[in-house]
Amino acid sequence: MSKAIALKRLTKEYQSVKKNPDDLIEIRLDEDNMLNVYYILTGSPNTPFEGGRYFGIIKAPDNYPFSPPSIMMYTPNGRFMESTKICLSMSDFHPESWNAGWSVTRTIPMALLSFMNSDEFSSGCVSTTDDAKRRYAERSLEWNCKHTMFKKIFPDRIKEYEQLQKQTNVTKKIENDVVGESDNIENLQTSPLDPEDSIRARKLHSNDENDEKKSNKLVNLTLITAIVIFIGYLLK
Repeated sequence: MSKAIALKRLTKEYQSVKKNPDDLIEIRLDEDNMLNVYYILTGSPNTPFEGGRYFGIIKAPDNYPFSPPSIMMYTPNGRFMESTKICLSMSDFHPESWNAGWSVTRTIPMALLSFMNSDEFSSGCVSTTDDAKRRYAERSLEWNCKHTMFKKIFPDRIKEYEQLQKQTNVTKKIENDVVGESDNIENLQTSPLDPEDSIRARKLHSNDENDEKKSNKLVNLTLITAIVIFIGYLLK
């Protein structure tokens, strides 16, 4: 009877978050075991976790909501140990402080995200640098897509990641092609001429010099003619 109550409560909670989702929290129930609530937390802006996608599970007990759930995060993150229970005041580490009004689909994920951004330390936490956390964030989605349960619970996110990878690969190919074309042009500009091109270039240069000499001779002849005419005019 108590498990039926738990499933009814979880179904109601899940419908509520589907109608009013949170920008940084995504929740899915495991259809094979609806006591398992899976989440993706999006790293909060202006934190080392920004841009990260953190996948984990909140396991509700059979007598939920009268007892607290356990909480774990699977994605390597630099804040919590992977696949290890995390100690929160609203987790099964502290049943004495549990409130049946709290929700595993909203209250707990929000509390977990807030705790993630804090400096508080408890069981299940690890200490790493901000740079390490940023590196984990950059690789988080790639890591998630290799996880068996992530593939099962969030198949649509797998497709989005694959599409993103295709777009990234196309962009890189275009960038490489542009760089390669630029290098070819530069090499063409700096490479020496082959013998035939060199001969043609010398002929063109020689023709240009001859044209210039002819032009200079014509100018000189015109000038001499003008001087002779002027002197003849004076002698009259």
